[in-house]
Amino acid sequence: MIVDLIPDEDQSAIEDTIVSFLADVLPVERLRDAKAHGGAAEAEVWGQICELGLFGLGLPEDQGGLGLGLPEEALVARALGRNLVSPGVLAQLCAPHLATDEATRDALISGEARATFGIADGYVLDGEGAEWIVVFGPGGASLRARSDLSLAATDGGLDHTMTFERIEGGAGNAQPALRLEVLIAAYLTGIAQATTDMAVDYAKQREQFGQPIGAFQAIKHSCADMATRASAADTQTLFAATVFGAGMDDAVEAAAARTLAKRASFENAKANIQTHGGMGFTDECDAHLFLKRAMVMDMLGSDARARRAALTA
Repeated sequence: MIVDLIPDEDQSAIEDTIVSFLADVLPVERLRDAKAHGGAAEAEVWGQICELGLFGLGLPEDQGGLGLGLPEEALVARALGRNLVSPGVLAQLCAPHLATDEATRDALISGEARATFGIADGYVLDGEGAEWIVVFGPGGASLRARSDLSLAATDGGLDHTMTFERIEGGAGNAQPALRLEVLIAAYLTGIAQATTDMAVDYAKQREQFGQPIGAFQAIKHSCADMATRASAADTQTLFAATVFGAGMDDAVEAAAARTLAKRASFENAKANIQTHGGMGFTDECDAHLFLKRAMVMDMLGSDARARRAALTA
């Protein structure tokens, strides 16, 4: 099968719109503001996010969507990852695919009803204000009403920009779960790309011994490795999105995308911190935010054992 992974004109327009919007409204720097705790920045501009019409992007027109597909949703998810947008926005993109009735689906598409993710060990991610929860359980993913669950808030700990709440999982649908796997991979790929760009930009500006540190071979090799990992993750993720539902083994392609994207996001985030030197470990530098978010995002969806099983079956 020959697959064209280069975004067409319409896909590029969608990506350019969301990238421009996020750069203006939700830059990464917002996360260093204590007032942005718990995804507050996203909540403040929720109406503007909904006006973009993203949440019905991949649904058929007869279901109130735009009739596009997973490739377009993956481009959006990748942009969300580059800007470390709250995972709740990604959950909102996923939730309409899991809705079992028209009223719920329409409310999720419009943003009138909000969704968030349930994560490993039975916690809800950034659940404040969410009425629906995308839960990963045996066999796949499902959508559960917050009113049916008993929740108790707790500190996010790892990522101070988010909160967690305890829930119990349930049975799910396998096919939508694979779709979500690809979107999570796209978000992680965005992290890998953003940290690559961040490291390269810093290496061009920071000088030691009378020249930019990017002139030193060790930094060159590190940045090249980062670019290679990000490119591999991006290619596999876009491939998995493009061939989804086309008769190939979606489980294998989604698992490969998640595996490559996790490695790229983790390793690139760490390398970015190292490139920034001592400053990279400080709270004043944005570098640590990408690693923390990658670690949180990896809690979503399938675990590493399930992905290995899919790849080696």
